Order: sequence, then C-alpha cells, then structure tokens
Amino acid sequence: MDRGAHFYRCDFQVHTPRDLRWAGPEAVTDDERLAYGRRFVEACRDKGLQAIAVTDHHCMTFLPFIRRAAEEELAADGSELAPEDRLVVFPGMELTLGVPCQAIVIFDADFPNDMFSLAMTALAITQNDAAQSKVRDVVRLGAITTFSELKAKLDAHGYLRGRYIVLPNVTDEGQHSLLRAGQTDKYIGMPCVGGYSDGRYDALREGTKNKLSGKDRSWGHKRIACIQTSDSRRDDHTTLGVPSTWIKWAMPTAEALRQACLAQESRVAHDAPHVPETFIAGLSVSNSSFLGPLDLDLNPQYSALIGGRGTGKSTVLEYLRWALCDQPPSGDEDEAPNYQARRRRLIEGTLKSHLATVDVTYVLNGVQHLVRRASVDGSVQMKIGAGALQPCTEEEVRALLPIQAYSQKQLSDVSVRIEELTRFITAPIRGDLDRLQRHTLDRANRIREAYTTRQRFRDLTRTLHNRQLEERSISQQANTIRASLTGLSDADRALLDQGQHYTAAGSLVASWKVGAGTISQKARELRQLVHAQRASLPPVPAEPAAMKETLEAARAQYDGLLESALASLSEIADAARVIEGGDGAAGPWEAWKTGHAAFQTEYAAAMERSSSHTEKLQQLRSMEARVAELAAETTRTRETLATLATADENYATARGQWLDAQAEHDDLVDRECAALTARSGGLIRVGVKRYADPSAFIANLRSALQGSRVQSARLEALGEAITTAADPKSAWLAALAELESLAEYDAERGPPGTRPGAVALLDMGLNAGDIDRIAQHFTAENWLVLSLTPIESMPNYEFRAREGEYIPFKNASAGQQATALLKTLLNQPGPPLLIDQPEEDLDNPVMLEIVEQLWAAKKLRQIVFASHNANLVVNGDAELVAWFGYRTTGDQSRGTIKGVGAIDVEDARDAIKQIMEGGEAAFHLRREKYGF
Repeated sequence: MDRGAHFYRCDFQVHTPRDLRWAGPEAVTDDERLAYGRRFVEACRDKGLQAIAVTDHHCMTFLPFIRRAAEEELAADGSELAPEDRLVVFPGMELTLGVPCQAIVIFDADFPNDMFSLAMTALAITQNDAAQSKVRDVVRLGAITTFSELKAKLDAHGYLRGRYIVLPNVTDEGQHSLLRAGQTDKYIGMPCVGGYSDGRYDALREGTKNKLSGKDRSWGHKRIACIQTSDSRRDDHTTLGVPSTWIKWAMPTAEALRQACLAQESRVAHDAPHVPETFIAGLSVSNSSFLGPLDLDLNPQYSALIGGRGTGKSTVLEYLRWALCDQPPSGDEDEAPNYQARRRRLIEGTLKSHLATVDVTYVLNGVQHLVRRASVDGSVQMKIGAGALQPCTEEEVRALLPIQAYSQKQLSDVSVRIEELTRFITAPIRGDLDRLQRHTLDRANRIREAYTTRQRFRDLTRTLHNRQLEERSISQQANTIRASLTGLSDADRALLDQGQHYTAAGSLVASWKVGAGTISQKARELRQLVHAQRASLPPVPAEPAAMKETLEAARAQYDGLLESALASLSEIADAARVIEGGDGAAGPWEAWKTGHAAFQTEYAAAMERSSSHTEKLQQLRSMEARVAELAAETTRTRETLATLATADENYATARGQWLDAQAEHDDLVDRECAALTARSGGLIRVGVKRYADPSAFIANLRSALQGSRVQSARLEALGEAITTAADPKSAWLAALAELESLAEYDAERGPPGTRPGAVALLDMGLNAGDIDRIAQHFTAENWLVLSLTPIESMPNYEFRAREGEYIPFKNASAGQQATALLKTLLNQPGPPLLIDQPEEDLDNPVMLEIVEQLWAAKKLRQIVFASHNANLVVNGDAELVAWFGYRTTGDQSRGTIKGVGAIDVEDARDAIKQIMEGGEAAFHLRREKYGF
C-alpha cells in the first residue's frame, strides 16, 4: 500500500469492563483482560472497524491488553498480519471537565504504555488501582473550566505536547454537551477543531448542525468537524461501531486527526466514503539516466508531485503516459507543441541507453493489471491478476487501462484541436463507446456478408430467369420439329411424342434428388455440430450443492436432446441418401430408373427407324439433351435460391441494426454533452449536430470515381447538400439508394434509355453527365464501402462569456478555456487524471475554486498533479505527496524522489514549506479559511 493517507473506519468512544455502566462480566486478572482484548479485536473485525479509541472515564487500564491483542492478531490463514493491516488502537480517555461538559482526549496510536500514568497525572486524575475491577466514581475536573486551560495543562508537559487531540461532546444540548445554553464563549474560544457525538450526526438537531458547520453567528461562525461515536459499553459488542466515522490519515497520530478535522470535506465521512476503484497503483522504472531506478506508489485518490524545476516531476508523468500508451493529440507543430516528439526524445534520451523497462501497476475494479513496456523497441506486455505476462498491443492497453493526461500548458492548447475537446465528452463514456464501436463493426461485417449473399441471390435470380426462357424456347423448337416429321408409324410418332413428357418427369425426379442431397448434406453438418456439443458437455459442478440435483436433471435432459437429435439426424441423412443415390433393389426410384432407361432404348430405336429425317432427328436429339441440361441447371439454381430466400430480409435487418447503432452512439454522446455542460457549471455549452461532417463519405466517393471526370467541387456540393438538408439522414439515405441503382446498372447489357433515374442526386447539385459517368464507373463494391461510411455527427463548443451570452469556445482566452476544462475534468467520473502543472493554465483568482473542487473530484476519479502551487497541494488536501530534489546539491543533471508522505506527516509538511513558494502561507490559509 502507498504511504499516503487512506480512510479508516473508526469508533472513538469505546469502553471496557472497568466502566461503571459496563453490561457484561468483569475482567480483573491480566489473563482475563488479555482474553477480553482478543475477543474485542475479533469483534472489531466482525464489525469492519479498522481503528478504535479506548476511552474509559479517567482511566487507561485496559489499553495495554487491547494493544497486545491487536499486535498478536493473525490473518485468516494463520500468517502474521502486515503492520498496515492491524487494528489501530488509539489510547484515550473520556474526561468530565469543569467547563462544564465532557470531552475525549486521544493520543498518538504509538503513545507508550508507560506514559499513560503521566498523562493522567498531568490532569490531576486519581483513579482506582489497576487491580480493581471498576473505576472509581467520576470526579469532575473542576479546575479546568475552559478548553484553553485544558490545552495549557497538557502542553505544560513536553512528552504530551503535539501528541494529543481534544474532542468536546457536541451531542445537541444534553447535560454533557458543550453546546448547552451559556457555553457560547467557551465554544468560540476553544482551540479544538473537532468534536464528537453520541450516535449519528444525522440525528442531531438542525440548530446543532448549523453551529457545527459555522452557520450560526451567535456561536461565532466557528466550524468544527463532528465525529460520530457509539459510546459502546457492552460485552456482546452489539453497539460497537454503530455508528462509525471514516477518517483519513497516513500515520495514526493526533496530528493526523487534527488535519482530518481541518479538511473534513475530504478526510471525514459519516457514511462509507467513495474511493475510486480504478487507479494507477504504482510506477517502477528499472533504470534511467536522469532518475536512476525508480519505484513510486500512488494513492487511489489525489497524489501530488512537488519539487524544484528539473527535478523529475514531469518525467515521472511522461513515463506513466508512455508505459500506458497514452496517445497525445496529433497535429501540425505550428498549431501547438508536439508532445509525442517530446516524449519520444525523453524515452530515447533517458531509458533506451539503459535497456530500461517501465512497469505500471493499474488496478481496475479491484483487479491488478501490470503493464511492462520496453524502451528498446516499445513493445508492451500485460499481466492480469495472477496470470502471466503476455504480449499485447498499444491499442489493447489504451482500451483496457485508459487515462486522461495533459502535459504542461496542454490544457491551454486544447481548443485548437477538435479531437482534444471531444476527449472531454468521450473519456467518461469510453467503455460504452468502445462497446458500441464493436457492435457497429460486427454489424458492418454482417452487412458485408448479407450484401454478398443478396447480390448472389439477385444474380442467381437473373440466371434462373434466363435459363427458363432458354428452356421454353428450345422445348417449343423441339415440339415444332416433332410435328414436322412425316412418314412415321403411329407407334413411333406416339413414342417420339412421349419424349417431352419423360424429359419433364426426369427433370422433376432430378430436382427431388438434388433436394434430398441438400437435406443429406445439412443433416450431416448439423449432426457434426450436435456431436461436438455432446463431446464437450462438461460435468455438473459440485457447487452450488443445494442445486446439484437440479443441475444434474437439466444436464441429463439436455444430453437426451442431443442424443435424440443425433439419432433423428442419422435417420434423415440415411433416408435422403436413398433418394439421392436411387439405390435399392425395389422402390419408386429404382422403378423410375428402369422404366426411364427402357423408354430411352425404345426412343432411340424409333429415331433410328426414321432414317429419312436424319438431320431433323439429330437436331431434335441435340435439343432434347440441351433441355435436359437446362432443366438440371434450373433445378440446382432453384435449390440454391431456396437457401438464400431470406437474403433481402437479412440484409435489410443488418442494415437497420447498423443504423440503430449509429443512432445509439449519437444519443449517448448527446447525453454526455448535456452532462458535460452541467459539470462545467454552465461555463461550457456543448451540443451535437447530427449528420454534420460528410468529409469521410465524400472522400470515399471521390476515390471510387477517380478517372470518371466528375468534378470534385460537385462532390463537395453533394456533401454540403446532405448536411444542410432539412432532414440530413433522409437526404443521405436517398443519395445512397440512387447510387446503389447506378452501381448495379450495366450500360453494356441494358437497353438504351434504361439508366436509373437520379432525382435526389440531381437536386443535390450533380448534372445528367455526372450521373452517366457515375453509372459507368461506380461498382457494387464501391457502393458497399460508401454505404458503410456514415455522415459523422459533430459537437459544437461554446464558452459562457457572461450570464446568458455564449461565444465560440475558441474565442475565449487561454485562461478561461483551461479553467472551464479543468473544472469539467474535476466534476466528471472517469479514468485516472494526470496533469503536469495545471496552475500554469489557470488564472490566479480561480485557484481556490479549483481547490474546493478537488475535495469532491478525488471521490470520482484518481488525480495525479505535478505542481508548484502550494494551495493545490495543501488546501487541495493531497492524500500523497512525493517531493523531488536533485541527486547532488547544485547538480541539476539528475533528479530523485527525496521522500513520500502526506500532510499529516511532519516530513511532508516541512518539504512543502521548504520546496514550494507560498507553502507556509498555504498552511496558514488552511487554518484560517478551513476551520482552525
């Protein structure tokens, strides 16, 4: 785990068997108290508590035993717990003061056991001997009448100073609360930054909440954090942790609790807080000529990289972006800095010579992903969970592990790139857009398949029509020849006349055999599929045990279906083969074969006897053979057409689904544009104009008509006519429909004057000559490509210059643009957000607005800033601060990470004050503006 601040579920008012109002058995001996401590730690785990404060009245007797129990706790598998996973035990006491009210004093979690008695002595507390089962009756500390006096008594002892925090009771106006009538001055003058309530904060009266939130003038507009507690004092622990408070710290100290109270919006939660589940957990660089080997863990919420210029902050962010294959915007170097080229030089200059690799650990909804990128060739590998490293592509990394990142001054450059502005819309919905894109590609592939099938169906339909025409013509010619034959016996004429009937019947029998052959083939194919499914049928799983019998019955029923299908398909295939082959000693197929052969013999003999008509008979024989051949071809074609009967319907369905996917995409973007407008607080107004960009469509059309002499200007006018039409979608579909007719027109085979009309295309600016040229050059393949090229929708961005007045976003100043964009980024959920020195893009007056947005933003997404601005770090309440410096003082050629911590850690606070201009002032502002 990183060394930054994290939320811990806490109960800071917990009593023990020494309490006078304890409900349960006593614990007097050391063994009994340790046994209780172990039961207590187990109860905390059952309740999901991660930190507690043991706060008996004027007593600290049980603390060593509970601490020991926490230190001895083992993991579920019997292994030793890591220090960060152990229950945090804060020493403390509940005090009854002469203020008059009650308060809790909590000490550092590592406050030594042997100093407990000194803390009690400092407050002049006299308590029963530890061997006694109960504390003595509570005696009010009457000499302490203000919280300033309490602080003075504690601070008088060096071993206590800075190691405690005092939380007064603020439970409405109860007898122990500080918020009773007459206590106003003592509340206003106290040096406390937090208080506690017996029970839920939500249950407090509205007037109490107003006082605590600084909304009550008569109580000095003094704002403090409220920590809700359980006041648990039962051996069955039913009330333990009910309610709890989630408090954030890096180290469990009184100072950490004080810092939490100072930033309560960020560090104190009365209900389970939301922490991003998708975040960059860490960066590891095997070696670098600038930073050397590097390992840096990042916080899931807000991590700040600070340091002097040239110490490596930006380098770390660029290493992260490079390893995660973040694609910077491309464009003309004259328009904005070329971030890609700059990053390439960094990788080549600092990593490649060391053959270095960069590892990034990325947690995606609880699953750890490791990406490793090699500087030598840029190759990428990925490991998911406990799996092995596997090669992958940059596109796969970007799709699975996205980030949103901006280099120095890049926010100010966004407005010159429409694709960069569009990232603000697409980033939060990237997963949905990728899903839609996959669906769109899949549907486009279906369209291609369906279109090919439809074209084949149409070609075969034309072929069938031609064959039928030819067959009818030749049959009539044969009949005419038969009628012209003279001098034949009545028997021979009757035999020759029967020839046409046998030919027709033979064609019919042949069609039945072809049909049987098709059924046989399909039955064999389906049988193979069923057999494969049965062979791969898995056994019934052991779990869930309660449903095992049901699953076994379901599997048996499914297996029975497969077995029955195999038997039925085998029977169908066998029956079809009998018809297809005409085999067998008896039956209609053999009878037809025999009878037809006998007729053919007699027919040939009759033709031989008609020697005077040799030429005509040869012609007749040739025609009859051709009719039989055409009949067989017709049969096969009809059979094929039967399998393609739904071609038109399938194509129309696939086309409709593709268009639906386009509409769904636009609807999704439309909704996100409205959400972006709301997230910007109205500073940015975004709308989507559908069917607005024909550039790809016209480019494909121009490419297809290359060499046709259709003027490019007229094609551009066609695109403009589509996008400016009252109904652009209908105009686009009308143009496509006419282009398809032209693509299918065959000028060489079609009669003159039969070219399809093109009313819509003519209305859109093309002339008759253009239509003729398109008909000559445009092919079905060209049309299919064009039909799958949509007229793109385009977002329109505006900036609110003043109330109710918007200007094009590009006309706003760089500072206005960057402020609006950063506010939007901080208001939207999404992947990790990395920005290098955001303050350089911002106007100073808005800095504190950004600071306050950071508190909510880090609940929505991980934030990583490299910054020189102390307010962003201190008052933005960074959970983790990594401070950079030069490896050798005075030598700016190599940097290093000097330390990592959080604001509640003294080293981190000192580093901020020393490194960052305005660091001390930022801490003063934190105290003055945010509640100290």
